[in-house]
Amino acid sequence: MIPELPSHAPEGASCVDGAERRAFYFESGGRALFAWLHRPAGAVAEHGVLICPPIGHEQVHSHRALRHLADRLARQGFTVVRLDYHGTGDSDGAEDDLQRLATWQVNVSDAVEWLRSEAGCRKVSLVGLRLGATLAALYAEQHEVESLVLWSPIVKGRRYVRELTALSQTAQLVAGSDSAGIEAMGFVYAHETAGELAKMDLLSRSVQCQQVLIASHANAAGDLSLEEHLLKQGVVTELMALPGYEGMMAEPHETEVPHEALRGIVDWMTAKAQPAVTARGSAPAPGATSMLTCGANAVRESIHQISSTPDLFGIMTEPVEPSTTLPWIVMVNAGAAYRIGPGRIHVALARQLAALGYPCLRLDINGIGDSVVADPDKENDTYAATAFRDVELVCDYLHAQQPSRRIVLLGLCSGAYVAFQAAAQLPHPAIIESILINPLVFFWKEGMTINNTSIDQLVAWREYWNAIFKWRRWKMLLTGRTRTGFAGSVKRFMGHLTPRFQRFGRSAEAGTKPELQSGCGHPAHKDLPGDLSRVAAAGRTLAMFVSDNDPGYFLLMYQARRKATQMMKQGGLQCHFIHQADHTFSTAQARETFYHSLTGHLHQRFGSEVIDERALDDDFALLVPALRE
Repeated sequence: MIPELPSHAPEGASCVDGAERRAFYFESGGRALFAWLHRPAGAVAEHGVLICPPIGHEQVHSHRALRHLADRLARQGFTVVRLDYHGTGDSDGAEDDLQRLATWQVNVSDAVEWLRSEAGCRKVSLVGLRLGATLAALYAEQHEVESLVLWSPIVKGRRYVRELTALSQTAQLVAGSDSAGIEAMGFVYAHETAGELAKMDLLSRSVQCQQVLIASHANAAGDLSLEEHLLKQGVVTELMALPGYEGMMAEPHETEVPHEALRGIVDWMTAKAQPAVTARGSAPAPGATSMLTCGANAVRESIHQISSTPDLFGIMTEPVEPSTTLPWIVMVNAGAAYRIGPGRIHVALARQLAALGYPCLRLDINGIGDSVVADPDKENDTYAATAFRDVELVCDYLHAQQPSRRIVLLGLCSGAYVAFQAAAQLPHPAIIESILINPLVFFWKEGMTINNTSIDQLVAWREYWNAIFKWRRWKMLLTGRTRTGFAGSVKRFMGHLTPRFQRFGRSAEAGTKPELQSGCGHPAHKDLPGDLSRVAAAGRTLAMFVSDNDPGYFLLMYQARRKATQMMKQGGLQCHFIHQADHTFSTAQARETFYHSLTGHLHQRFGSEVIDERALDDDFALLVPALRE
């Protein structure tokens, strides 16, 4: 049985729309796993459901949909757990650990046991997506369960490994980057793990279950092999085509919750299980802190419900014996990817920096990840104006805990924009620096999109500017051997030049007085030189980390060269360039290079408060293996 939730729950609990949520840790195989508990508000459900997610990029992309599924099941009277397997999400472990598949099977078994022993569930069913569906079926081979929902299951592991290999090859990774395994969409699958996955075959397995739902996506080719296999075993099996799979698995900022598909699954579960609820009892609360090792050091992670209105959730990673001088590092969402970041980069960074003494909070701003927005239509807004309110609330939350500790904001992509404008706007005295990783914009207003014409023009201008110094391009232009001919090329060039002159006119008219919307939010006018001046006037510094071919540095120099150059000379702005890296550092090599550069910057910035140079190199050598996640 689970305890009554207090009105302000400090251990990662919240209640929205009739479903209570609580984040917690539990032990599996001697390591800490992170999970979410969902249940009906004000009651205990005796039928438990374990949601088994996919792995890799599919886990990041489907996170939003599976949270909605868990809430729907809880509102229908189920106690639901959705977990992160070892080496995934917010759980302990790294992807280069051995025996991944066997470990994940143990994780599923321990999660079911937690539902029975700690949550008081007499019956347990499993819902799995992609590899999670395969793990659910493998569990049911050894243990009897009430029902199974296998959503787009991986029936043949060999085919799945081929898909991952194709993704790796499509990404055109740098030479030699596959030495550690298959690198697909920012995740590394060790050769041993790939070999284990390739051996999976559900058509050679049986299940101890009376009823199974195989949910396929509507556009999938009709493969009836698993259904026929289960029917031969005497298992009542239904096949249901569910819409919305492609939208659910899109890039995080483009995901769409497949409400019709979720409704179909929940209706099937409710009809088969007929869940019942009982009055609330009392029992020890789930764990809110985990201990884990990172390199040669131990770090502690803890769950933080920063605010209930608005809902703000985060995970703190800090050294076991925290320094009193090193600043907090607050990691803001990268796009709509939830707090672990693309390729789980925020988890790796937080743990490595905590091992060096920096306490790190990886945050979900309201409407992203597990910080649930009151109006579902407003979730997944990657450039929400309320992000600045959220950052200010986080600063207040941390400042109340340790008033003397300073705060560094860190963000990738849209998170870089939030970190930058927060440094320019927020008056909070604890903020001392913002770290901008591959920013795409420095100004945003409602109605803009990341593919906005003005942004495209600036990126195109960069390409034209680079082309000016290449004789081959001039020769093609002067001889008319371009697609548009000499006149057409000149016209296009001047067209991209025009916005630069227009900007100077607008800046002269706007003056230097900042005009912001009421409260914290997007600035009313584009004024990058003025924003930089406000950062400097507040006594704050900026650091930029930019990948090859990413437009952030070019946009900075295009819009505010004079002020940016001045700040660089005065030490208020540093720019670092990461070679052979894409926008989200999707290869292990790029992540290692970025981490080393970031650590070197922090060492330079905070001097002896970190460690000496020799210790820095030694620790980096120890910590690099854990970055391969």
